[in-house]
Amino acid sequence: MRRGIRYVAIGFATSFILLSFGLVYWQVAKADSLQNNPANRRLILMEDRVKRGGIFDRNGEILAQTKTTDGKKTRVYPKGEIMEPLIGYATLKYGASGLEHSLADWLFGIRNSTPAQELEQIFQLPRQGDDVVLTIDSNLQKVAFDALKGKRGTAVALDPRTGEVLALVSQPSFDPNNLDKNWKEISTVESSPLLNRALSKYPPGSTMKVVTSAALLRAGLNTTDLYNCTGSTVINGQRIGEQNDKEHGWVNFNKALADSCNTYFATFGVRAGSQRFLEAARGFGFGQKIPFELNVAPSTVANQKALPDALDINLLAESTFGQGQVMVSPFHMALITAGIANKGVIMTPHIVDRVLDPDQNVVLKTKIQPWLEALTNEEAEKVTSAMITAVNDGTAQPGALPDIQVAAKTGSAETGGDVRTHGWYIAFAPADKPQIAVAVLVENGGTGGGSAAPVAKALIQEALSMKEGDRK
Repeated sequence: MRRGIRYVAIGFATSFILLSFGLVYWQVAKADSLQNNPANRRLILMEDRVKRGGIFDRNGEILAQTKTTDGKKTRVYPKGEIMEPLIGYATLKYGASGLEHSLADWLFGIRNSTPAQELEQIFQLPRQGDDVVLTIDSNLQKVAFDALKGKRGTAVALDPRTGEVLALVSQPSFDPNNLDKNWKEISTVESSPLLNRALSKYPPGSTMKVVTSAALLRAGLNTTDLYNCTGSTVINGQRIGEQNDKEHGWVNFNKALADSCNTYFATFGVRAGSQRFLEAARGFGFGQKIPFELNVAPSTVANQKALPDALDINLLAESTFGQGQVMVSPFHMALITAGIANKGVIMTPHIVDRVLDPDQNVVLKTKIQPWLEALTNEEAEKVTSAMITAVNDGTAQPGALPDIQVAAKTGSAETGGDVRTHGWYIAFAPADKPQIAVAVLVENGGTGGGSAAPVAKALIQEALSMKEGDRK
């Protein structure tokens, strides 16, 4: 009898201990992941009693706010489709997306909450969330949006010195106002306006050559040595061709990048070896989670493993000019461009400048800090020099601006099948003292110079025409 009671007592005690560990695990260790899970109804139900804080651009322009009329709350988006799908939406019926979802803990005032907010939370009282001020500039956002109108694609603009996101546009877009009414059309249309193309992955095409450049330089390549491009070459039994089999003739490193010579980069990339290529890719952040307020798909070099231990010769040759299995997001490509502009240092990207409590006290101010050192100062200067040549005497000429030296690289990425290539254009300016770095992708746009360069040019021109105080 006593033995049976003892076993029961031990069973209860063990169950209690396991339950305690479970509560600690789910409420402490996994609290953030649970809170950010789209299936978590707790945040959706909070919409009833908590007035979401507002979202503002860097100049105080309202991007999202909650208005109350006759006791009914309505989330309003004054900029409409220009800010979508970046800002996202927040509804009781369909939940939240974009920044409305990822910043929900601030907007509901449940992260680093004040004593008053804590008390309101405990007693489930109606309350006001925090306001969030973004680094986004509405003027730049509109310029990029208008330039991409009618195309499927994306444009990302950063300040390379700070990592601030100045514009992040994805087309097609949608109007988040009256989302409940238009949900069926928005969510089922073939063009996928809910998809944020800036954060999705694409083959980078020849924009990858700026990454490959690091491998070539570290292999001891003399950038003045000449290579004769005859329109194609054969590497390990595989034919590598130029676009339209164009013969570039004798080219050095600068001219090869400027003319986007595939055979040059494939030939010397294979000589440099897969280890140097993979090390260069790792230095630029491939295979890593990008620290950002929104989830960005990690860029990958191979299908089986984001950053493999080695590549066979054929896959290495294709990867050097952004084909093969290489996949990268336009957002990451903007970071890569910003790193070259910032003398090799990629700053930690951020879109939140500061958070204000209901009394407008600053409860968070984002710190400016580096993320990766992708290139040495000397390496960055050599890549920059080649990108300047691309604008002055190469494929990137359509992005040139009068009186401002732009550094840029084009890309035309093959996607397989009988469709036009994706058009890429990455650039920064002014080349000697960069203030803006951009990456533009136009799906099936053909050449980067023809489809993506005009968008990048418009963005850069607008950013550099602003008065010094306009973006503070």
